[in-house]
Amino acid sequence: MSSPASWGGILLVVAAIVWLIIFVPGYTQRSQLSATTQMLKREAKAFKKSLPVTPQERLGRLINTQRAFSVFFLLGLIGSVATWFLLTPTGNWAPTIGIAVLALASLAISRAAADHATAIARGLHQSRQEVRKSAAKAARKNLGWTPNPLPEPLSKAPEKPKEAGAQIIDISVSRRVITSKEIDEIMARRRAI
Repeated sequence: MSSPASWGGILLVVAAIVWLIIFVPGYTQRSQLSATTQMLKREAKAFKKSLPVTPQERLGRLINTQRAFSVFFLLGLIGSVATWFLLTPTGNWAPTIGIAVLALASLAISRAAADHATAIARGLHQSRQEVRKSAAKAARKNLGWTPNPLPEPLSKAPEKPKEAGAQIIDISVSRRVITSKEIDEIMARRRAI
C-alpha cells in the first residue's frame, strides 16, 4: 500500500462515507422542511379563500374597481378624441368608435361599482348607528353609579375653633418697637448661619 493511487482511493472512500453520514441527512431534512413550509402556505391561502368576504372588504374592492375604471374611461375618452382628430382626414372611423365604446363601457362599470359601494356603505352606516343607539339605551338603563357629593356652601358660618393649649396674643398693639440697629444685628446673625 505504498502507492499513492491506493491512498487516493482510500481518501475518496472516506470522503464518500463522510458525505453520506453528514450531508445527505441534512439535505433530506431541508427538503422536508421546505415541503412542509409550502404545504402550510397553500393551506393558509385555501383557508383565506374559504373565509366569507366581509362588507368592509367588498366596499374596498368596489372603491378600487370604481377608481380603476374611472381611469380607463378618462384614457379611453382621450384616446377616442385623439384618434378622431388623427383619423378623420383618412375616413377611418372604426378605431375611434371602438375606443369610445370601450370608454363608455368602463364608465358604466365604474358607475355600477359606485352604486354598489354606496349601498354597502349605507348599510354599514345604519348598522353602526343601530349599535350606537343600543349602547346608549344600555348606558341609560345602567345607572348604578352615584354622583359625587357637592361641597357645602361657603356662606355658612364656620365653626369657632376650639381653644388650643397655647395662649393667643393679640398683636394689634406692639409692646416694643425694634430699632433699625437691632434689625441689622438680627439680620447679621441670620446671615452668619
